[in-house]
Amino acid sequence: MKKKYKILCVSDIDILSNMNLESMKNKFRDIDFIISAGDVSNRYIDFLVSTLDKDIIYVNGNHVYHKDHPITFAKNIDGKFLKYKGLRILGLDGSKLYSHKEHQYTDFQMTCKVMKNIISLWRGVDIVVSHASPKGIHDIDERVHEGFKIFNKVIKWFKPKLWVHGHVHLHNYLAVQETYVDDTRIMNVFGYKLLELEK
Repeated sequence: MKKKYKILCVSDIDILSNMNLESMKNKFRDIDFIISAGDVSNRYIDFLVSTLDKDIIYVNGNHVYHKDHPITFAKNIDGKFLKYKGLRILGLDGSKLYSHKEHQYTDFQMTCKVMKNIISLWRGVDIVVSHASPKGIHDIDERVHEGFKIFNKVIKWFKPKLWVHGHVHLHNYLAVQETYVDDTRIMNVFGYKLLELEK
């Protein structure tokens, strides 16, 4: 029998900190876990876990806010695989290189990150969490928000069920930016999105 997962995904803005706490607990009471696709503050990650009492899996974006706020309870998957609740999840942090700060990568550097996980990828991947998007999918044709070419190859070769990313800001947090490449669902989770996955 297949298992259904309900996942709260967030990125880029701390929008849920504006929600009434009881309303928030009620709205997300039946989620299985939380994913952050980057560029939210460490304090926000702490707030989400404290309020909803759920695990959070995250990658860093090209910005890390309130770095001094400890979040050792959170599962950082920058550049690595995680097996969690029957799911195989790969994390790929950061953005294209533009100012030589942390969590910024050239195409070659990101390809190396992927290749370090090639054996795990061959064994199967259910979810990829990245900050940047694949090249030509939801990205913007300028250096900071350009996607990575290697991500498209991961989709073609390994066919994850779900790919979530942030980085590209939408006109509001309710806007939907979603694309399917064969059976892979690619979702920009700017603000927050409540997603379901069956395995």
